[in-house]
Amino acid sequence: MFDRVNDAISGGSGEVDAEHLDGLLRDGEELQHALANDGTIEHTEDGRTTTIESGGGHGAYMLVTDERVLWVLGDQPEETEIAFEMTRLQTCHIRKGLINSKLEIQTYDEMVVFDPDEGDAEAAEDYISNVGSSWADMSSALAQARDAIAAYEDACERGADPNNHALTARSQFSQARRSATREDRAPEQKIRAEIEAVVEELAHTRVNSWLDRAESQYETVETALDEGRYGEACEAYVDAGGAVEETRDVIDDVDDAPEGAESRLDAIEADLRDAGERFLDDAAGRCETALDAEDATVAVDAWEEAFDRYRAAADAGWNGHAPVSGDALEYQLTWVTAGLLEAMSAHAAALEREADDIDDTDEAGDRYGDAEEWFERARDLADERPHHDADEYEAGRDRVEEKRLESAGWEFGG
Repeated sequence: MFDRVNDAISGGSGEVDAEHLDGLLRDGEELQHALANDGTIEHTEDGRTTTIESGGGHGAYMLVTDERVLWVLGDQPEETEIAFEMTRLQTCHIRKGLINSKLEIQTYDEMVVFDPDEGDAEAAEDYISNVGSSWADMSSALAQARDAIAAYEDACERGADPNNHALTARSQFSQARRSATREDRAPEQKIRAEIEAVVEELAHTRVNSWLDRAESQYETVETALDEGRYGEACEAYVDAGGAVEETRDVIDDVDDAPEGAESRLDAIEADLRDAGERFLDDAAGRCETALDAEDATVAVDAWEEAFDRYRAAADAGWNGHAPVSGDALEYQLTWVTAGLLEAMSAHAAALEREADDIDDTDEAGDRYGDAEEWFERARDLADERPHHDADEYEAGRDRVEEKRLESAGWEFGG
């Protein structure tokens, strides 16, 4: 009659033997204490208390392992009736009475009261309280570490700096490791294994978050370039380049990178380099078009298109991307600006000459007005960029304005 569970208790001496508990314990789980009574377990869940009875004269048993607290019914149970993970334990204490004492074990949402007839209740309570505290504190620290890991992933996705969240997670790992060593009876290796799993989770999240950011920004680059949003494209390009560099640093820093991470990184780095080179080749092609153009308006349009691209890259902080140094980019932008100013000025001067040769005052006034606008554009651009003098374009604008007003004066004055 007293088979598996009774054999584990060894005559009420407090010594326990898990040999007869096959199927109830997990692989590697070690039985520490076993208690028994005449067949009742008081269980409270969601505020509702029920008494569970084994019936048939069979007993009820409380088994304390290095990982859990279990309650079973009958001498040959096939499964546990109730199981509390040590990580979920909140309190454990003995309710002392005149006749007997009861063990009360609580998690955050459940409670079991067990009235033992056999086994050392005080030893079991002491073990659960101290070892359970190690498990629970470790679990709490890892929960906070996981919150920090989630915050890391979110910050990286938003384009923010996530590294403070990694520091927070590491701080919680230190706290969890202290929980593994402060109680001699705690299964240190098992607790450390739980911790190392979350350490690996942080490592994988760091790598994957930066890879995801690089890939997402690369997609933005391609879309923005197709739609002519060069400022957005260049900003995304710089951020993607930074994410690639950060990913390499993180892979070097972690002990275990996710499978396939390096191949993903190589692929996105190649795609990004190709996009940058195509962008710069396109800008250089606009310059060639401008230099070969015979029509001033064609040259101006091509110079402006090249200028927009180079300025977007410079404003975004390109430096070593594609690869082009920041100094080389600024030099190219200065050269393109000079070409654009020359084309604008030439076009304005051509309009001015046309107006000079037109007898119709209305038509001449329109030409002078157009020339004035082109000189103003050149003046504003020269004023905006370094190494260029806006005064000569201002002088051209003033000269054309005077001619326009003189032309209008002849008309109004008769």
